[in-house]
Amino acid sequence: MVELQQELRTYRAQLPGMLDRHDGEYVVIKGDQTMHYSPTYAAALEWAYQTFGLDQFFVKKVAVDQDVAHFTRDLGPCRP
Repeated sequence: MVELQQELRTYRAQLPGMLDRHDGEYVVIKGDQTMHYSPTYAAALEWAYQTFGLDQFFVKKVAVDQDVAHFTRDLGPCRP
């Protein structure tokens, strides 16, 4: 997640303001810019892929408490 440190810093810095208007929604962040809010993770992800393609972006739920879940699309082939 080293690649997304700027986006994570942006999220943390802007979280207090986002909570007032977007608590429970999902935010799309690219670099130091908050780009979009969606009501669901799937909608935020769809918007981000349509907008940025395979370029780096960050999607996170706007909430005080966060469940931790990480995944990557850069997985190698599965081996038995």
